[in-house]
Amino acid sequence: MFYFLILSGVHGIFHTASPVNFALDKYEETVIPAEKGSETLLESALKAGPQLASVVVTSSAVAVVDPKEKPGYVFTESDFASVRLAQAIKDKEEGVKTPGGVLYAASKTAAERAVWKFRDQHKPNFAITTINPSVVVGPPVVLPASSSQLNETLVPIFKILSGEAKAIPPPIGTGSFVDVRDVVFMHTWALENLSKADGERYIACKGLGPPQAVADILREKYEGTNIGGKIPVGSPGDGYLGFDKEAGVVRDVVYPPGKDQVSGKKAEKEMGFIYIGYKQSIKDTVDVLEKLL
Repeated sequence: MFYFLILSGVHGIFHTASPVNFALDKYEETVIPAEKGSETLLESALKAGPQLASVVVTSSAVAVVDPKEKPGYVFTESDFASVRLAQAIKDKEEGVKTPGGVLYAASKTAAERAVWKFRDQHKPNFAITTINPSVVVGPPVVLPASSSQLNETLVPIFKILSGEAKAIPPPIGTGSFVDVRDVVFMHTWALENLSKADGERYIACKGLGPPQAVADILREKYEGTNIGGKIPVGSPGDGYLGFDKEAGVVRDVVYPPGKDQVSGKKAEKEMGFIYIGYKQSIKDTVDVLEKLL
C-alpha cells in the first residue's frame, strides 16, 4: 500500500514529499506518514542497486528550531528540534488535539530523525543529505486554477496582494524565509557534490521574511494602482530593519536586535551561491500570482 516503493536502477533520489496542511489535526495524518515515508524510501534505496549515489531529503527549519528562554539565539545545523514532537506525542497519549502547525513541525522532526537513525544503523554506500528550508516563497512553476489551491506559504502573500487580508497576517513558523529557486539549487548541488554533502544538514534560509514586509514591498511596487489601494498598511517597518520611513520603501529586510535567527550561512559558503533577497523574491512571486486576481 502506502509503504511500498520500487527504486531499481536510479542514480539519485530527491525525497520531497510531506503533507503541508495546517488544517490536519491528527497525529496519524501527519507524523506517522512523514516518518514512515522516510523509512520506506530509505529501505527501498538499499535495494536500488550499487549505482545509487545519493539521497537528498527535504527536511525543514522546524526540525532545527526549538523555543529558547533567552531571545537572540542563532540556530544552525547543530541544533535539533524536539519540543513540538514531544508535545504531539503527549497530546496523542492524552487524547488532546494538537494544533496543525505543531503537528507539521513534529512530523518534520520525526521524519528527519528517521533519516539519521537509518544512516547510523545501515551505513549505506550512497550519500544522505538533508536540506532544511525555512518558509519557502518565490514564483510557482505551475499556477493553480484558483487561489484556494495555493500552497500554505503562498496564501498569505496572495491575501495581501488581493486585499483579502484586511490586517497583516501572522508569520508562518520561524518567520524566516528562502526562495524556492535557491532550495532547488541546494538540492541539485547536494546530489552533484555527494562526497561533500554526505552526512550533512544544510539550512536553506536567507533571513527574516515577515508579512509586514510583504505589505510594505507590495505597496511600493503597486503605488498608485488599484492593487496598491487594497493592500493593508499595518505598521510599516514593524518587526524588521531596513524600512526607509521617509521614502516609504523597503531597502532591506533584516532581523532586529534580540530576535531569534535561523542561519543559512553554511550552505551559502559551502555551495558558493548568494541567496535571493526577500524583496526580489516577493516581487517575482506576485508577478506570477497577479494572474489569479
